[in-house]
Amino acid sequence: MKDSVTTADGQLTISLSEKLTFEDHNNFRELLKLVTSSEHRNCTIDLKNLDTIDSAGLGMLMIAFETAEKAGMNFQLSKPQGQVEKLLEISEFDKVMNIIH
Repeated sequence: MKDSVTTADGQLTISLSEKLTFEDHNNFRELLKLVTSSEHRNCTIDLKNLDTIDSAGLGMLMIAFETAEKAGMNFQLSKPQGQVEKLLEISEFDKVMNIIH
């Protein structure tokens, strides 16, 4: 997993690229610290450059959603593509959280 973080006007955006798998859980936990310590009102995880995700990666996205919700932040996933989009659809993530295509 590669990531980049931007903040502007109450918005925390975490952009993920390449893959999100079990091997990335420690790095992802570090990203979640940004969510819990953030004073931003909105959190977006940008998935447009994420090529692959496994079940652990889906779990990490769910944890990010729950973490943001507990922090009182609006949360959304943005621009999933290909295999990532299909797994989010199969897993019905859109019934739990906002996904912007």
